[in-house]
Amino acid sequence: MTHILRAHLSALCLAGLLAWTPVSAAGSDPARPNVIVIMADDLGAEGLACYGSTIYTTPNLDRMAAEGVRFNNAYATPLCTPTRVMIMSGLYPNRTGFKALIGKDDEVRLPASIRTFGHDFHDAGYATAIAGKWQLGQFDEYPDQPIQHGFEDYSMWTWFYDGKKSSRYYSPHIYHNSQLFIGADKDYGPDYYSKHLLDFIDTNRGKPFLIYYPMALVHSPFKHPPSLEKLARTKFTDDLDKSTVAFGHMITYMDDIVGKIMAKLEEHGLEKNTLILFTGDNGTHRSITSKLPDMDLKGGKGSMTESGTRVPLLAWWPGKIKPGVRDELFCLVDVLPTIASVAGIKLDRKVDGMDLSHNLLGTAGEDRQQVLMSFKKGYFVRDRRFRLHENGTLYDIPVSSDKERYSEAKAGSEDFISDRERLGAVLNDFMAIEQANTNSKSRKAK
Repeated sequence: MTHILRAHLSALCLAGLLAWTPVSAAGSDPARPNVIVIMADDLGAEGLACYGSTIYTTPNLDRMAAEGVRFNNAYATPLCTPTRVMIMSGLYPNRTGFKALIGKDDEVRLPASIRTFGHDFHDAGYATAIAGKWQLGQFDEYPDQPIQHGFEDYSMWTWFYDGKKSSRYYSPHIYHNSQLFIGADKDYGPDYYSKHLLDFIDTNRGKPFLIYYPMALVHSPFKHPPSLEKLARTKFTDDLDKSTVAFGHMITYMDDIVGKIMAKLEEHGLEKNTLILFTGDNGTHRSITSKLPDMDLKGGKGSMTESGTRVPLLAWWPGKIKPGVRDELFCLVDVLPTIASVAGIKLDRKVDGMDLSHNLLGTAGEDRQQVLMSFKKGYFVRDRRFRLHENGTLYDIPVSSDKERYSEAKAGSEDFISDRERLGAVLNDFMAIEQANTNSKSRKAK
């Protein structure tokens, strides 16, 4: 029975192999590493200073990039639902059936039969927590969703509740370990989600833990957070519209939350035994135009383009990860097998993602050669120069510069015949993947 709290919560109260492939676990370490996966909402790679933004201020993520690994070529799907299922399951959207935005009809949810990294780490003895944006089913209908997916501790924006969409930011509606919290006007949702995780680290600092933080920030509506506006405005130019100004402020606030998590680890001396991955679920909202050193870039959310699918990916693990920039391809389907390998967890099933932990640790291993993407009725395969779509359109967009990669330059129909054939064979195999036989109603999408 759901209880409504009206007081504050405590204190703020990848292409891989097209056939499914088993993951080979890394060597077991008596001091098993903690793992924190942070995923911003609607943040393309151009949204961070460490990826070249000239207007957004992100000192903590810049530090993470400088002290860890920054991936130049990381990709998600163009929209939240497919990426959220993909990153947790290690399965492609056309495998799970989640290829578009999840619907709001009754009985629509992520089925408990789809295993996630929450299950894997929980079953391996890790304490597990999730906070932020779930949006894979409604909590008034399925109140135990996070627990059913392996997360024993949670604090989530409700999304839709009692038939109404709730606020993720001010006056937040939060489902917190089976209790519904309705915040006051001045209460700011991201403060609650992050505080919950900081408290979780305090409580579980003596045991291995997994944290998954699908952030509410920086999705619309573009409203100024409660502080840090002066810092956010440090690099703003006079030609920014109101939405971009608020968006930039939200980026800086998001960055500060990441900094607090890093500081909490350092407070307890856990940073050398904790891997943090930071990424985004899809490209930036289309109403936002960001600035790179030699170009302005309109957000590509919802489009099968470079700006719609290229996301930041940073890996921070002091003493374990050699700092640098990696140009290898990485798809968010690879997150599950990669973090399982780092933690020494051997998966009991096959997944579509690849174990790319060697790209983090600088060891030998098989690299991803192409990124494969499924969204609605569209498909593409991308390597380091070309992107081929299901309709036969080939884009010549090398990753050697932002102008080239974001140009969306089409190749002629008679150009690069051998590359078309090579990528076409990979794409055909990818498109032939069949959806797993689970409840199709739960995948009803809009």
